Amino acid sequence: MSAAERPVFWLYLAGNTPVSARAIVNTRRFCEDHFVGRYELEIIDISLHPERVREAQIIAAPTLVKKRPLPEQRVIGDMSRTEGLLQRFALGGRAA
Repeated sequence: MSAAERPVFWLYLAGNTPVSARAIVNTRRFCEDHFVGRYELEIIDISLHPERVREAQIIAAPTLVKKRPLPEQRVIGDMSRTEGLLQRFALGGRAA
């Protein structure tokens, strides 16, 4: 998998809350279950980085943004529906 094909995700959270913690756990599990070390994940606390929220036009948290491969896409919630994430992001996941 080339660097351009490697999934890149940004997870926007609103502080240290139970929903944020669930979103982190679920997102990491999703990434490890489907991309086993072949992904990048950046976690962004919107209370600490308001400029990034404005730039990315985030309207709710938690929000998971798939930056690569294009097109950029977003999902709002605790990321508990992993099959929905795969479908929404049109990602093939782990090679068979």
